[in-house]
Amino acid sequence: MITKSQLVRYLLLSLLLISLLTGTALAQSPAPLGLLNIALWPEYDRPEVLIIYRGQVAEDVPLPAQVSFDLPADVEVLNAVAYLDEAQGRLLNLPDHELVEAADGKMLSFTTPSRQFQFEYYSDDTLSRDGGTREISFSFTPSAAIGNLSFELQQPTATSDFTSDPSPSETQTRQDGLTYALYDLGAVSSGDPHSLQVSYTRGTDELSADTLVSVNVPSPAEQTPVEVGGGGLQNYLGPILIAVGILFLTGSLIYWFWSQRSVVVPEPTPHPSSAQTRRSSRKKKPAVSRSAASPAKEDKVAAYCHQCGTKFKEDSSFCHACGAERRAE
Repeated sequence: MITKSQLVRYLLLSLLLISLLTGTALAQSPAPLGLLNIALWPEYDRPEVLIIYRGQVAEDVPLPAQVSFDLPADVEVLNAVAYLDEAQGRLLNLPDHELVEAADGKMLSFTTPSRQFQFEYYSDDTLSRDGGTREISFSFTPSAAIGNLSFELQQPTATSDFTSDPSPSETQTRQDGLTYALYDLGAVSSGDPHSLQVSYTRGTDELSADTLVSVNVPSPAEQTPVEVGGGGLQNYLGPILIAVGILFLTGSLIYWFWSQRSVVVPEPTPHPSSAQTRRSSRKKKPAVSRSAASPAKEDKVAAYCHQCGTKFKEDSSFCHACGAERRAE
């Protein structure tokens, strides 16, 4: 039987195991990425630069996966943080992301239940203006290894004298009519910084999205529809299942312990000996009263009058001769 002291030790060990497993699951290192594309769209639908991260968790990483990114200090809010729901074929919002202060800027962390994810934000410090000359300065330091890193820069409408460092690996014009410079940086290691410096000239401040209305080109939000919900509970599904399992085990031990204490072994019921049985059978039966055994005798009345000797009539109570009362014999 488990004693109370042993039960207390089991409970303490269970609580310690829960804290260790939960802490390990929540404080795990960022997952390596199979690929990451960072797109910069300056002066697209706002005067700032829209920066879009599209990534994929490495195939050998179990899901859900924890990922994190170092972002510039001027990032105050994320425009979207989402993962690709492969069953529905669309992006779903991850509301439980965390954006906190870091040593050199901000740190974004979230858990994705799917391999493909996307987040975006606007940055004003990335773009500077000097008359018609624009300059973009962007840098990125990965917090985990990336199998293939690439940059993409969308050139605004009416752009001229475009230059960049490094030079683009490829330049292409897409269906929206805009020109895109592509930079293939290959595999990179954690902590290995990469930067992109761009310069171009524009004679207008008109946003690119405003000039594309006539050709009905969707905005970034329309291109990647994000639905609220779907991912908050899954972020902590692993630690929750671990904690529930340990609590179930602890509860089972407690129940077993108290059920053992509550079991009462019944004492054997004494059976009378044969001698006692014979003695009890010889006991006299209770006496039956005479009144119960035989009916009471009826009182007999006199046949002749004690006064005058006249014979009474059968049903008379008085002598019909002298009137004396009829007596019992």
